[in-house]
Amino acid sequence: MDAKSWPRKVEKRYTLVPTTCFNCEAACGLVAYVDKETREIRKLEGNPFHPGSRGRNCAKGPATLNQIQDPQRILYPLRRSGPRGSGKYERTTWDEVLDVFAKKIRAAIVEGRKTEVMYHVGRPGHDGYMDRVLQSWASTGTTATPTCARRRRDSATRCGAARTGLHRTMPSRSSCCS
Repeated sequence: MDAKSWPRKVEKRYTLVPTTCFNCEAACGLVAYVDKETREIRKLEGNPFHPGSRGRNCAKGPATLNQIQDPQRILYPLRRSGPRGSGKYERTTWDEVLDVFAKKIRAAIVEGRKTEVMYHVGRPGHDGYMDRVLQSWASTGTTATPTCARRRRDSATRCGAARTGLHRTMPSRSSCCS
């Protein structure tokens, strides 16, 4: 039933599309409720048939709808068109983006600057493919530490927690010495 039509009972028709959450490495199962008339996603819920999450999700899963519908969501690649910090960008293509990065990576490898090639994983959980690519280039530039976790780890190191092996528990700033 359409909640916005209350107290009248207006039936809505949805297509249920299984998908996964992209907000962390767990990739929990979601079901997208797609309005049959407008073809828009109306809500996301946990997928009870997903083998990993079995219908359970954290708050980020259903909130994915906010990201999908965000009017400021970037829908295509952009290239800076003004000075750094000016906020000026122009639309470009994925082919152009890949060409630009391929040239820069190739130049670094050919010129022996392999340590300048880095791959950043916002959250760990990747399949190791990029590790093998970087290894083939003789580069060790992989990082998988989110900025917030890095700050907590650095804070723990200043407190001596890293020396005791407690750095994996990531203390909060308030529980750490200054």
